[in-house]
Amino acid sequence: LDPSDAEDEAASEIERELESLRQEAADATDRALRTLAEFDNYRRRSARELDTALQRGAADVLRELLDVADNFDRALGHAGDDVPAAFLDGMRLVAQGLHDLLDRKGVARMQCEGEPFDPERHDALTSMPAPGAAPNSIVQEIQSGYLMGDRVLRPAKVIVAAAAPPSEDGSGA
Repeated sequence: LDPSDAEDEAASEIERELESLRQEAADATDRALRTLAEFDNYRRRSARELDTALQRGAADVLRELLDVADNFDRALGHAGDDVPAAFLDGMRLVAQGLHDLLDRKGVARMQCEGEPFDPERHDALTSMPAPGAAPNSIVQEIQSGYLMGDRVLRPAKVIVAAAAPPSEDGSGA
């Protein structure tokens, strides 16, 4: 064998080994970058899930507070003349504090009467003839509905205008 051939062969072997090591390093770098990206995605997803769980928990508590606020409002609305004024004033202060808390948390009462019925925002308890009202519009609110931001916290319980019955001449009007 020629010594220069042996040197060329050794150099080629070293080149192949060097290329193999470069490829292994590139693969390891790629795996490390993918792992970092996966971890970053996991961290973001976990933060989103935590935020969603916290919002859901807050919504559950606020939904229960709506029932308490409704009870205060009903009690104040039905208080007779025999209830001491100081007691009523205290009830009003508590009710107002509760409503202020709901306002600070972004909870807003929906305005329903006269609006078209929307099954995403309203629970129809019944329908009734309502001359002058558009069919499928809300004619009476039984229990207020509330939004938290743009999401329904509690749907309103409503009565919906029934479509007018067809007239005897068959024209429908």
